[in-house]
Order: sequence, then structure tokens, then C-alpha cells
Amino acid sequence: MALNSKRLEGRVALVTGASSGLGRRFAQVLAREGAKVVLLARRQDRLEEVLASITSLGGSGMAAPCDVTREEQVIAAFDLAQERFGVVDTVINNAGMNAEGGPLDQSRDAFASVMDVNVTSVFMVAREAARRLIAAGPEVSERGRIINIASIGARKALAGVPAYCASKAAVVMLTRSLAREWARHGVNVNSLSPGYISTEINSDWLNTPAGQKMIGATSRRRIMAEDSLDEALLFLSSDGARFVTGTDVVVDDGQTL
Repeated sequence: MALNSKRLEGRVALVTGASSGLGRRFAQVLAREGAKVVLLARRQDRLEEVLASITSLGGSGMAAPCDVTREEQVIAAFDLAQERFGVVDTVINNAGMNAEGGPLDQSRDAFASVMDVNVTSVFMVAREAARRLIAAGPEVSERGRIINIASIGARKALAGVPAYCASKAAVVMLTRSLAREWARHGVNVNSLSPGYISTEINSDWLNTPAGQKMIGATSRRRIMAEDSLDEALLFLSSDGARFVTGTDVVVDDGQTL
């Protein structure tokens, strides 16, 4: 992935869940377009691999190991980012999880863990970003872009994952609420809801009979690739999205039709 265009030149972008899957992809795409990228996840070794892939192509970034459910670690990560690159003006709230077990078997703790990672951490990261953007003044805050990764599970009840669907629906409404709260400061808050995408995490399952049956039931009988979200992500992160806030952008190749 060559670094050949600079739509995000001058931006400082923080990506949670950046050690693998879509988070890794998001970080690489943002760096390709000129952003200085701050990588957050719990696995430092994986973060260093992602950082190496970015710097090898001429991009700039830093790794900040962080459990996004721990408020003090979130604040510390923003401190490190600001010391190195300046105020974070672009946030990709990508960290997420699901819990094993159907609704009859799932424990309260498992359900709460999904909410903690998928909703509470999104709020804490967005809040910390907005606090610093607003404190920096309107010239900085009006560049603010917070993008929360939701899911088509916010709109469609996916079998066997009620906690996940509930959490992603909460992310969409949290996004709208924060967009309204911070609109007067120029901070734009949007969500991006992907459909099923083939990643390193689910590629084996997609090749099973159950996975193939699911793909066959979609409108276009195909699954999206990791690069399917690139353009939506870049638009929402860019100056071109200055009039877009409180919006949930669905990129699902018609899977919810």
C-alpha cells in the first residue's frame, strides 16, 4: 500500500483496537493519507508490528498500549499522543468485542463486558478527545472528527449476539447525542456501520458451510473485503465532512436489504 496521496496531511489520528483486523487496516489507510497515527490496543507486540508496517512505507505513528476500559489508561494515551504529535483531532473508536454464549446462557459479567468495551470505552475515548479539542479553541476543535465504529447489528437483529447488537445500537445513539452536544464547538461525531467483512478473525468461519450459507443469503451473495470501508472512513475523517455530523454511515453492500 504505497503512500501516494495526502488527504489527511496535518491530522493526528488515534485508532483504538489497532492491533489487528479492521483497526490495523484503518491505521494503515489513515497513515497512507498523511495522518500521524496513534495506535491503541492491549497487545504491544502486535501494535509494534502495525507501526512497523506504517513506518516502512514512510508513514508516521506511535504505539500506545492501552486497555480502553480503563479511564486512567485512556487519559495517559492521549497525554502521550499530545506530547508527541499535538492535539488528537481525529478518533477512530474501533475497539470492540462479542461474548460467547446465547442469551439463555450468557452471564451478567459477559454481557457487561461487551457493554464496557463496545459502549463505555467509546464514550470515554470520545469524551477525552472532545475535552482537549474544545480546550484548544475553535481553530482546532472545528477540525475535530470522531468516528465510532458500529455495525449493521445496530439495525438488524443478528442471531445469537443480543449483547453485541444492543451495544452497537447504543453506539449509534451515543454518536448522535454527542454530535448534538459538541456541534457548537465544531466537533463532528459520526458512526460507521459495516456489514460482514472478511478479516483475519472470521475468514475461517466464512469458509464453513454455515458461513457460505450466510453469504448466499445476502442480496449480492458476496462478502466485503477489508478495503470496503476505506473511502467512507477517509471522507468522515477529512475536511470534506465538515457539514456531516450525527450520521450513521452504513457500508454493507446491501446486506440489510
